[in-house]
Amino acid sequence: MDCMRNDFEEGVLLDGRYRTIAPLNHGSFGMVFKARDTFTGDFVALKCLTKPSAAITCPSAISVDDRSEEQAIHRRIGHHRNIVNLLHSFETTNHTYLVLEYCTNGDLYEAIRVGRGPLETEHVREFMLELIRAVEFMHDKDIYHRDIKPENIFLSQNGSMKLGDFGLATSDSPSFEAAVGSDRYMAPEQYDPSPSGYDPAKADVWAIGICLLNVLFSRNPFATPTISDPLFADFAGDRQNLFDVFPNMSQDTFEVLMHCLALDPARRSLAKVKTALKRVVSFTTENEMFDEFCTDEVTSPVPASANREPLRTPSVTSPQVTNGAFPWAKALAMSPPQPVRRLSAIPDSEYASEDLFGTSQRSGETSEDWFSVKPDSASISSAVDSGLGVSLQSEANAVSIARSRPMRVPISGSLPAPGPNFSSIYGGKGQIFSKSWSDLYDEENDENENNDAIHHQQENQSQ
Repeated sequence: MDCMRNDFEEGVLLDGRYRTIAPLNHGSFGMVFKARDTFTGDFVALKCLTKPSAAITCPSAISVDDRSEEQAIHRRIGHHRNIVNLLHSFETTNHTYLVLEYCTNGDLYEAIRVGRGPLETEHVREFMLELIRAVEFMHDKDIYHRDIKPENIFLSQNGSMKLGDFGLATSDSPSFEAAVGSDRYMAPEQYDPSPSGYDPAKADVWAIGICLLNVLFSRNPFATPTISDPLFADFAGDRQNLFDVFPNMSQDTFEVLMHCLALDPARRSLAKVKTALKRVVSFTTENEMFDEFCTDEVTSPVPASANREPLRTPSVTSPQVTNGAFPWAKALAMSPPQPVRRLSAIPDSEYASEDLFGTSQRSGETSEDWFSVKPDSASISSAVDSGLGVSLQSEANAVSIARSRPMRVPISGSLPAPGPNFSSIYGGKGQIFSKSWSDLYDEENDENENNDAIHHQQENQSQ
């Protein structure tokens, strides 16, 4: 077989032991397919990596990155119940094969898409704690994943999670590689590192916070961690603006996220995330939802391709302020501490209730209906991606969202960089950082009440 990477064949016996069954997913660096171990009868996942030397034999294949440490990292990690463990490896002329544990229930991305992800409070809590245990175990061995996302989180038959795909993992800290990972899950300093590099362990903590939002709300808070993304810029100006994007998020969830999504990497802490998770009474303000999270075995998981659309990001019409990565350190120094506020005063009905996969299999419509755009080309990260997902650029088509009257102020109004246009909206420049949508709503109510009082006083005087 000259090039298994591009031409999968069913029933082939590899290494005299593993018989191929079906492809599971395709990626930039290799194919993952299901096989049976003829010695034990167990199913396994075979990851086929094309060797750099096979570029001539497999001209259409993207060869393995010369810097890839995946096999060595697997051996260094060893075994853990919440990690997709390496069982064996072997080589052919053109390929390196990693024999990995097979996860019966597929990955978290597909579970979310078909409505089988964790929703009940205890299920979500245990799921996230398992993810943290896996990451803690890696970090204790000085291994950093750098691509934690639903496509790389797999589900076993009993519902436990396993973190997999270490194609972008590293043992280097600090790391100096820019934009390694997937846009929507990268920390700001990972997207555009400083000359001194970044701590990949802290970047993993950031990704855990994004994954929690994926599990709870089936979407991402922003597309890229840059000031050119208005949703991220608004979040950077006031972290509590997450309540405006996710109106049903509980204060308990917000406290968990603040230990993950701190702009200062030094303030991100797995230990504090774990403590906050254990204190959660409810992850949302809605009534407890019952789920079918891994209640029975899924014998035929949905095959995944490299062109799966990323989890949807709420979109608003707003001018692009500037280009380039977000200067998180500067924003941190400028941003004053924010008092804990109540949930958003904006009614939940003001936001589109459509979930990420609004026209999913439940309505009988095609799988292409749930995303708004298709990427013309892969993003920067996909060139070195793990092969289980691709990110879109942030220039996605805006989705019109119904808003109440004070919401007409563009989201860019709370961006951290002061400008002449913002002062006319907010008054003083010193207030730019602390303003959120609900603050504007409250101020308008106060102004209306003052006007009513003056009008009433004038009527009394005329009488």
